[in-house]
Amino acid sequence: MLSIIRLALRNILRSPLRSSLAAFAIAFGVATLIAAEEISLAVTAAINHTAESETITAFMSEQLNVGLTVVGLVVAAGAGFLLFNNYSMSVVQRQGDLGRMRAAGMTRTQLIGMLVFEALLLGVLGGALGILLGTVIGQGIIQLVQATSEIFNLFGQTRVSTLRVITSAGLGVLISVSAALSPAYRIAHLPPLEALRVSLSPETAPTRSRGPLLGLLGSFALWLYLAIAPPGRWALPETANRLTIIFVLAWIACVFAMAPGLIEVVSRGARTVLLRTTGAVGWLASDNLRRSRRRVVLAVLTLAVAVAMIVGVTGFLTYWFDELFFRTPAQSLKDRPAVGFFPIEIEAGLQAYNSVSSFTMPEGFKQKVEALVGEHATVLESYFVLAPEISFLGDSYFSYILDLEDLRAAGDLLFSFSYGDWDRAMEFAERGCVLFVTPGVAQKNNAWLGEAIPIRTPSGTLGCTIAGIGPTFVGASIIGASALTSYPMQAPISIIAFPYSPSDLRAILPELQALADASPGIWFLEVTRFTEIQQDGMKSVVIAMDGMLLLAVLSAALGVVNMTVIAILERRRELGILRAVGATREQVGWLITIEGFLVGLIGSTLGTVLGIGLVLLYVVISAGSVMGFPDFPVWSAAWSSARPALGPGLFAILTTPWLTALSARVPARKMLRGSVTETLSARSG
Repeated sequence: MLSIIRLALRNILRSPLRSSLAAFAIAFGVATLIAAEEISLAVTAAINHTAESETITAFMSEQLNVGLTVVGLVVAAGAGFLLFNNYSMSVVQRQGDLGRMRAAGMTRTQLIGMLVFEALLLGVLGGALGILLGTVIGQGIIQLVQATSEIFNLFGQTRVSTLRVITSAGLGVLISVSAALSPAYRIAHLPPLEALRVSLSPETAPTRSRGPLLGLLGSFALWLYLAIAPPGRWALPETANRLTIIFVLAWIACVFAMAPGLIEVVSRGARTVLLRTTGAVGWLASDNLRRSRRRVVLAVLTLAVAVAMIVGVTGFLTYWFDELFFRTPAQSLKDRPAVGFFPIEIEAGLQAYNSVSSFTMPEGFKQKVEALVGEHATVLESYFVLAPEISFLGDSYFSYILDLEDLRAAGDLLFSFSYGDWDRAMEFAERGCVLFVTPGVAQKNNAWLGEAIPIRTPSGTLGCTIAGIGPTFVGASIIGASALTSYPMQAPISIIAFPYSPSDLRAILPELQALADASPGIWFLEVTRFTEIQQDGMKSVVIAMDGMLLLAVLSAALGVVNMTVIAILERRRELGILRAVGATREQVGWLITIEGFLVGLIGSTLGTVLGIGLVLLYVVISAGSVMGFPDFPVWSAAWSSARPALGPGLFAILTTPWLTALSARVPARKMLRGSVTETLSARSG
């Protein structure tokens, strides 16, 4: 066993560059998970903690933690894909040495153990490095968000939990070991003589495969079905979730299958252009893409996954914020504007929460507002509570307690029916506690219209009947006002006036503003402005997520460096011969650089297509089912969500080729700076 460990250590030290690339890929995944918790905890660390403030802000921290953790897991998964490619190419490059070990008597189990132990050591190294990088990345993203946001303008000092550190580092080790298992098993079960023979055979152009054609036909069939019969028009949340997984996996498989064909098309199409612009060097570079198909496919897919993550997350968040959360406000407030009184200065962002000790409205304030508005508006008091059973997202997403008569008179902003009606809802309310929830919350509890959901309250368990199912304001569940006796709340956290028309608003606006001015500690705001502030805050979340996703692109660039190093080592005789017949170091260096540029171009293009496809799939299949919008415009919402995602995709197409060209150029210059003889005898670094 000790000899196997020593061999693993020696192999790592013999290839410091490749080992460093693997360790950094792991570190990026671990660091994003640690940074996710640091950022989310810092959001509420500087807030004055009272029962009301924690009710209002707990969901911010939880949802930010969930969102950033998901991004961290996506980056970690991308790192796993990169590591799999790294280990696969490494095993191929070392095939001769591994074959000689098997021929000398090493068993399959010993060979697998050696390779897995290498991955284990790199996982531990990457995990330790990720722990150090996590805090740095977290603070960097916090500074970025503070510099670009008027809402997230106050972050406190916090410490990441020991559990998050241990689980993140452990996940890094697990990903590293898992990525090495398949390549290790494959090479261990290759007969020693076969391993030696394959390692000495030259690279040849690949034979034609039906994979790209099957991928193209599969994609055509998939999108044709979605165009004719989009599941979003009939699927409820649980069914939509299952279909989304199936279609996403099918789309990814189709894109991956088409990758070799795209490489072939680009290689052939770039020949003439590169021959005219860069001469024979460019012609050789385009031809090498076809000759080194397997290695190029792995590098292209690594880049594609990284770009697709950025494009996909951008489109996903656009869909949730613009098409789901703010669809109702955007439509309702045009016809029925609303204004509100709040105990904090909403426009001051998180800083407002730090300077206020009371988060409730003064007693009797609703009566003052009602006296001013008269017959021009409905006045509604809103209470926030935490009810995990009916939380729209996670366990800490807030729910409202509202008076049903006021809710009914307020219009569609806070709730509209997809299932049920007001007459039946009022009948349920006469019997006790009632709920108005989205279809997602109803199915989460395996309940439907007329069925009860038990809710744990400070006063005990309260059975509440679902009186209505449909879209609510930003997805928050609504509990009837009869439940107020079960919660220790003495006053509302906001009072909203709903004028019956824009002219009614104009008639009462000056008096309402004067009331706010004469009431210390009370701020007046139009609800339209309130939703704009919420949307601005969501943009800050996107910035934080994009900042973390950039690590995925950097990880992919490390994959290109790894591909370049292995390509130079595998082709050292070919490159040495080019040098011997008159090619300069600069020309050979440009050959490798152009190959890197083409890999970046193909990978970023494929990633953009993959990411846009994932966005369209998700929207067309889910189509607002979690919120319950009737007559949801499936394809219109899908294209509206995909358009903002095109920006990061086009940016990636314009910049990634230069990044990968640079990533290829640096190791190429280092490994080709010697003489012809040294190039022929180059060792792995």
